[in-house]
Amino acid sequence: MRINNELLKGSAVVSVITFFGHILSTVLKLLISRNYGVIGFGRYALIMALSRFLSTVVQMGFNQSIVHFVSKFKAKEDWSNINHFFISGIIQIVKVASVVIISLLLFQDILLGVVNLENGGLYTVLFVSAISSIIAINNFISGSLRGLKFFKEQAILFTSTFPLLMIISLLGLKWFSVEPPTIYHFLFIGILLNVIILSIAFVLTRRLISKRVDPSAPKSDIKGLTTYSMPIWLSSVLQNAFTSSDRIMLGIFSSITQVGIYGAGLTFSILFAFPLKAMGPVFQPYIIEYYSNNDYAGINKMYNMMVRWSSLFVIPAFSGLLCFGDHLIQIFGVGFDRAYEVMIILSIAQMISTISGIAGTMLNLTEKQGSHTKIMAMGFIITIILNLLLIPKYGAIGAAVGTGISLLITNVSRVLRLTKYYSLKTDYSIVFWLIVKFTPLVLICYGIIQQDLVHWLVLLGAYLIASAVIVYYSLSKNEKIYLKAYIGKVI
Repeated sequence: MRINNELLKGSAVVSVITFFGHILSTVLKLLISRNYGVIGFGRYALIMALSRFLSTVVQMGFNQSIVHFVSKFKAKEDWSNINHFFISGIIQIVKVASVVIISLLLFQDILLGVVNLENGGLYTVLFVSAISSIIAINNFISGSLRGLKFFKEQAILFTSTFPLLMIISLLGLKWFSVEPPTIYHFLFIGILLNVIILSIAFVLTRRLISKRVDPSAPKSDIKGLTTYSMPIWLSSVLQNAFTSSDRIMLGIFSSITQVGIYGAGLTFSILFAFPLKAMGPVFQPYIIEYYSNNDYAGINKMYNMMVRWSSLFVIPAFSGLLCFGDHLIQIFGVGFDRAYEVMIILSIAQMISTISGIAGTMLNLTEKQGSHTKIMAMGFIITIILNLLLIPKYGAIGAAVGTGISLLITNVSRVLRLTKYYSLKTDYSIVFWLIVKFTPLVLICYGIIQQDLVHWLVLLGAYLIASAVIVYYSLSKNEKIYLKAYIGKVI
């Protein structure tokens, strides 16, 4: 009961912050699409895809392994080693970032020759280098805070900081610039703002840790962090190559316009990952504790709890997209019509992925990184093959189908592997009952929309209220009690 309440409390706080971060991210993309059109949005989506992939190379898996070591050291009140690993990890990331930046500058002609970003040249390479380094350092500091169980602070840094600062950059240039700013002007200011905030975050985190350091305490060999991170690094590189290859391959084999259409559809489907981003950081330290104590029943409990809470979000969200998705996609502006099909295909795959829970993270946190790496390698190969076959002919739709199929295969493989290692007993009954409950609501809303009886925004409001009622009466008694107490506290 105590653990359940701690998870509910931590997840509730992080969920609010993460949801706010998702809203900021969506607003940023909408502002870019409205100000720079489908081509400008496509250029931004491709730059971010390249940056996120390279950030995985730069961070070397430290962003996940630091959670393991900090959690372990904190349990022993070993603040000297927490400080040692935190500083050493940052130094290593900066070194690798420098190598990556130099390599990109040396081979920029090859990169720009393969991926057509339609202007930008050297500036594009510099932006990709800077953003990838920013993401890597952000992830590492966030992981350190997560290991210390500063969930609120890590959620703010991890989910909200980057999109908020980029919005400030875009709006600031729009309001104060004499000439219409290009997308590269907006990226330059946004990068500067992120560097300033990350520097402040590093100093504050360092000060928080150093207060409790015992200078005379022995230090563990930092090679332990590197050794533990290697399989995670390879797995993360494969995973990011997997998740970024769709936009990168669209940029190679199709056009910037198709990247923009795909990016718009991806924007709403990414929302289905919200439960994992909100609850995953809270669950991770407890998973490590259960594993350290050989408590496989606890690991089973964590997994099924994650499945349950994720389902309470993704089933209502997908039902809403089925009804109102074609209206929502129009917010992006002119030229994004085909993004609705992309959104539905990716949303189905992401919904199933989220319901599958944090199987991949569990494998990484419980010293099964090698097994997870093999799964990610398989998923990456499947993605490349399907995208090569589908993108040249079908563009954004082909990329969505290829990525969706690969995502489903990868997540099923993760769950099967977790079942093998820990005798996992999955409980997906909540998924079945939520589908049963939401199907009549979807049919009613769809019928009203087809008959054009009321404005879709009015109907969306009614849908949200009905969904909240259904979800509330699907909660357990303990969940209802906590929810009432949390709402009362907020109000």
